[in-house]
Amino acid sequence: MQILGDNRVMLPIKDEVLTLQECSLYLKIAESTIYVLARKGKIPCQKVGGNWRFSKNALDRWLSGEDFLGINDKDTP
Repeated sequence: MQILGDNRVMLPIKDEVLTLQECSLYLKIAESTIYVLARKGKIPCQKVGGNWRFSKNALDRWLSGEDFLGINDKDTP
């Protein structure tokens, strides 16, 4: 368990699917930046019922430099 400066506690992330807020904490990037990256298709994510969801495994692969098919990419021959 990690205590953040603003009296919030960060529990170890065990879920495979993260919310935008959990993704922000996991990557240590501002929520607003995660939102922009998601909207531009620059980070692996999926919009479910109007909310962004992030696969922890996909984020780990993305961090290691693996390519992913962004939402704006086209699968053309």
